Amino acid sequence: MEKHATKFTLEKNRIGELFNAFPELNVRQVARAMGINETLMQQYVNGAKRPTYERRMEIERYIHELGRRLAQISLE
Repeated sequence: MEKHATKFTLEKNRIGELFNAFPELNVRQVARAMGINETLMQQYVNGAKRPTYERRMEIERYIHELGRRLAQISLE
């Protein structure tokens, strides 16, 4: 039983880490843009719920696409 508890505490909340590392990303706006329920996305960020692998990859793809779009901006 103790090993299970230790394993649980070592699991990483990658989505929470992402939003903590980039506080300029607004959780609600990202959720809206992706069509994900805002409360559910906040639960992913807080670690209250764990997204499936597929949902994590969907979020990752969205963030990468956002980065590509931002990199194309020119203010000249």
